Amino acid sequence: MITDTHTRKLLLSLVFILLPCCLIASIFEGGEKTERRIIENIVKQYPAVKSNADLKRLLQAELGKLPGDESKSAEIIHHVFTANKNADDLDRLNDQSSELFKKALVKSRELSRTDLEIWVSIQYGFYLYTYRKYEDSFPFFMYSIKTLDERVAGEVIQPCETYKKIAYFLNTVGDYEKSDEYLQLARKYAAPNGTELASIIDVLGQNCVKRNDLVKAEAYFKQAFAIARISKDEIRYAKVLGNIAEIKFKQGQYDKAIELLNQDITISKRLSSTQNTIYALVLLGKVYLAKGNVDEANSQLWLAQQYARSKTYFKSSDYEINSLILEIAKYTGNDKQELMARRNLEELKGKLKGMDGREVIMKMGWEIEKNKLSLKLTAEQNKRQRESYVKVAALLGCMMLMITIGFLVKIYRNKIKVEKTEHEKKVLSLTLEKVNSEQRLNANHQTLESYKAYLKEKNKQIEELEFEISKARQSSASHLETYSVNMQNLLDSHLMSNASWMDFKRFFIQAYPDYYQFLLRNFSGLTDSHLRIIFLTKLEMDNSETARILGLTVEAIKKAKQRLRKKYGDAYDLLFTQNEMAQT
Repeated sequence: MITDTHTRKLLLSLVFILLPCCLIASIFEGGEKTERRIIENIVKQYPAVKSNADLKRLLQAELGKLPGDESKSAEIIHHVFTANKNADDLDRLNDQSSELFKKALVKSRELSRTDLEIWVSIQYGFYLYTYRKYEDSFPFFMYSIKTLDERVAGEVIQPCETYKKIAYFLNTVGDYEKSDEYLQLARKYAAPNGTELASIIDVLGQNCVKRNDLVKAEAYFKQAFAIARISKDEIRYAKVLGNIAEIKFKQGQYDKAIELLNQDITISKRLSSTQNTIYALVLLGKVYLAKGNVDEANSQLWLAQQYARSKTYFKSSDYEINSLILEIAKYTGNDKQELMARRNLEELKGKLKGMDGREVIMKMGWEIEKNKLSLKLTAEQNKRQRESYVKVAALLGCMMLMITIGFLVKIYRNKIKVEKTEHEKKVLSLTLEKVNSEQRLNANHQTLESYKAYLKEKNKQIEELEFEISKARQSSASHLETYSVNMQNLLDSHLMSNASWMDFKRFFIQAYPDYYQFLLRNFSGLTDSHLRIIFLTKLEMDNSETARILGLTVEAIKKAKQRLRKKYGDAYDLLFTQNEMAQT
């Protein structure tokens, strides 16, 4: 066993090993916290930025707070926000934004800063994802997911936004469980009753709809609906109305779905939310089609198509709309409309290659990319270890730590070995006690009195076995499983078997023949199960002792006696009467 002196020495060794590492880490931690704080400040002020000049002033004011040796990270942050502003202004993919994101990514890798690389990867990936370049965005999201899952990222920059964007991507590619996992992570960082929380809960509901868990989905949407109203987030309010409408549509409540979608469309149009307007119009067309109102369905779909063609990145929506228009044309026999829809679909099919078409999403094979990213991550880690003196020092510290752990493991194994020996002795000791009890019973010719003494000893042994089993099961140590099984087998051997019951029953009847006859005459329907409880109770064994002998719970014994009381009424007490009374 490990003595207190040994424990103190080991703890002191760990302190001396880990303290230098902690001091080295703390030198860099301050700068990283400042960067994170500056990024959060820029994000908060970004909605008020109306021009590139506004952004330039904001970035100069905030990034000027960084010390001189953080100029490279300042450059990364500057590139990312400038790239996002260009994309927002142009509302499309553009060479300038793409080039800035690439530069930021290269510089984050040069700094060997995993936290910055994840942040840039998510920003770049979401830019590509927003403009429907799903296949191009895939590696950036997968790198971030893999790194975050392996817990090598350190503290995450913009955790709520990072986790939320990953969840949106996972929702799109159909990994709803993983999306839920990241949404719950994002939820921890979202401000109460804020717009971010409303969007997170809304997507949790969308994931449930995709899994056809409509009850849970509606509960999420109601939460998001309430938070959107509190935070005055009108566009999220409209989106939730549309999502609830989808549930009503799936449930066949078409009129309610139409009512909700009309509200959604009104708000979305007023706020110029093209994407949400398209979604609501397409769903409204599907509802009218399900109702059999083909003309109204056609009208809504043609209107949705006008919106879809207003942006270059809504081609997948245009494809879906044309697919529905084709169905209607075939149903109504409109050859001209059918021909036009088919031509549109063929044209769109080619344009959707490399964007957000169904085939592209299906092509994004997880395992292939995971393997590639794993190899890339290993290569990058090895490179960073060679380049950084700090990481070499940390590696040496880790090696020393491993040596210490090796000593601890050795001591632990010795301790386990001692415990195993003690457990084996305990099993043998209790087994010997059982054998001795049985020998004493046989030596005393198995009289009723010897049975009483034998059962009392057995009760103590069972109680001790139960304690040992309980103690072993509370521990997670694997070596205790064998001990627990051995103890359980020994405990089972103590329980009254059919053979031991027949022996006990024979000697009990010999001791109380009149009492036994009295039971048979006056209590019809008594089973062997009843007689076991009655005989043991007559030998002045309480409920817990009886339960141990029979391998039952105390509650089972109480219920059995209650059933006997209910069955025999006032005569119940005579079941356990003394022998003298039984003979009267």
